[in-house]
Amino acid sequence: MSTAGAPAFAAVLFDLDGTLIDSRADIAAAVNHTLVALGRAELPLERVQSYIGDGVRVLMERAFADADAALIDRAIAVWRPWYLEHCLDGTRLYPGVRELLDALTGLPLGVVSNKPAAPSERILAGLGVRDRFGAVLGGDSAPTRKPDPGPLLLAAEQLGCGARRGAVLMVGDSRNDVEAARRAGFASCGVLWGIGSAAEVRAARPDYIAATAGEVAALVLGRKP
Repeated sequence: MSTAGAPAFAAVLFDLDGTLIDSRADIAAAVNHTLVALGRAELPLERVQSYIGDGVRVLMERAFADADAALIDRAIAVWRPWYLEHCLDGTRLYPGVRELLDALTGLPLGVVSNKPAAPSERILAGLGVRDRFGAVLGGDSAPTRKPDPGPLLLAAEQLGCGARRGAVLMVGDSRNDVEAARRAGFASCGVLWGIGSAAEVRAARPDYIAATAGEVAALVLGRKP
């Protein structure tokens, strides 16, 4: 660990859903709008929450469990514009996240999400934090998605940290985030407040675990929480 006050990492990458933002209600509303539009019954929030994290197509495949590829394509076509319009209805930053970003001012920061880029950008802008990030990659911004390391490596390159892999930290609430960081050669911090359960986060064996946004700030800045 670095000396007090000196950042322990050259750059920090964040997952979006379940890490920076609580977007569960808006995602569930969009899924249920899509289900009803295509003649299916709505699903409870808890069920939809368990489907989040692997991109839109997988989300639709899980919501429409027995659907063929053509129906999934139709579902995505319904979901995308409706969610983009409603992605800020109830979505908020998690407690302490704004203060975390304030504490990391001056450090290269990025977002790497499996959510499409358009709503990712709109949410960050709408919540007033888009300007904190030098790179924002969605699930459709690169040829692959997490847990593949490609998007993380691309984000680090955009931040000017591509050659300093060991000095980049990936912060997220899921196995995808931890595995992608490991495969990229980055450090990982699993957070316990998000969509993924604490047990799943711990089972992914991240390098660090944080229960609050303040603990992430302390880790990055080399301070005691």
